[in-house]
Amino acid sequence: MTPLLMLAVPVVLVLGVLLWRRPQRGLLAIAALTPFHGLLAIVPGGEALSPWKEGLLLLTLGATFVSPYRRRLPAPSYPWWPAVVAWVAIGVLSALLVSGLAGIIAIKITYFYLVIPVILWRAPFDARDRDHLVSILMGTTAVTAVVGLAQQVIGGERLAELGYRWDEHLRISGGILRSFSTFTTPFAFGLFVMIGLIVGCSVSFADPHRLRNKLFLCATPIMVLGMGVTIVRASYIGLAVALLWLAVHRYRALFLGFGAAAALAPLVLFAVPSSILAPLFSSSSLGERGDGWSQTLSSLWVHPFGQGLGATGSAAADTVAQSNPMLSELSYTASVQFGFMPYQPDNYYMKLAVELGPIGVWLFVLVLVCAAVSTLRASRVLSGQDAALALGVSGTIVAAAVASTVATYLEIFPLDVYFWLLLGTVGCALTQHWSPRRSSLTASGSAPSHSDRPAVESRPTSASC
Repeated sequence: MTPLLMLAVPVVLVLGVLLWRRPQRGLLAIAALTPFHGLLAIVPGGEALSPWKEGLLLLTLGATFVSPYRRRLPAPSYPWWPAVVAWVAIGVLSALLVSGLAGIIAIKITYFYLVIPVILWRAPFDARDRDHLVSILMGTTAVTAVVGLAQQVIGGERLAELGYRWDEHLRISGGILRSFSTFTTPFAFGLFVMIGLIVGCSVSFADPHRLRNKLFLCATPIMVLGMGVTIVRASYIGLAVALLWLAVHRYRALFLGFGAAAALAPLVLFAVPSSILAPLFSSSSLGERGDGWSQTLSSLWVHPFGQGLGATGSAAADTVAQSNPMLSELSYTASVQFGFMPYQPDNYYMKLAVELGPIGVWLFVLVLVCAAVSTLRASRVLSGQDAALALGVSGTIVAAAVASTVATYLEIFPLDVYFWLLLGTVGCALTQHWSPRRSSLTASGSAPSHSDRPAVESRPTSASC
């Protein structure tokens, strides 16, 4: 611990100086590093470093209050903020009323990363920051996909020798290792690649001649294959729905891709071994989830306002783990089977129904609807890369809404980080588009950003809107 602390002091000092000069760097660092957070599982003493992300965000937030460069652009537009405030208010109130101070754990897990829009409100991203964020997302998606494919070659036994644990990190489905790349679970990996593909494809289609976008499009088959070996059906369905969303609202050529996929599907299903297809089309897990969801709906008659934030999901699991240290020796699956862990619904809507009742579910759905509509409208107002980014972000929200039916989406790290980061980034682009200060600030830079270049081919016409 002492060497780690000695190393942490100069790192914090250097970070403090960098963030004081420009707080936005903290969010870009979060975007670049969070996809590799799972590597701490095999780093000696890595568990002690786990709070680095919270620490960096709080340091960044603090920098927005002292940096002389914190507000050089107008505050971002957040049309969804009233729905978020209502959702947070009812969640915090239920957590404190039911669990007292112990409810802080549930509040932190559910709402901590809302600090990201607050940081962006105080230190908005400019066009270059947005461009860097897209580059980071594209790069990390490609790198993690390659690592995921490499895990298929390395094999589960050798990964276990590195320090990964069976049933916690390593899972087998139909005789196939479910890749998890640099994350801790296949779910986080698969859904992260889904986000990267949606945003990356939307931006690349708008400007396919840019070298970065060309490289991303060339690497798309690798990323799709990397997502495929996770055996996470939520990511497949979410990606398909999001691409359909992009096709309906702008990129009509994607309909040709859907047609080709439909024509090739029978050949692929015939050629792929049944051992691979069986886990994808198995109904056993869905049946188990359905039983739990039925019980959840029945419990609403007893608890119409929910059982309080933290009654289920990651917060409940963390509370149980802290009260019983021996659970650290058991895998998550074994803990659930022996009844040590509370019910995990694998459905974010059901989770909220258990904790906050129908009102909580309605508020969360309202957040999703407001976010999807506002980002879609932004894609029609903006131009160039910003318009493509806004459309891609709206696609990720639609995908998240779909994936939340079979996963506790906003409890899976770093999906929650990117959800609020991308949403806040679109708000920055929108206000800067209308602000008269935008042109003067852009002109003061050394070169124009790709976000400011008009892209006639990416701008929706009246027929496509």
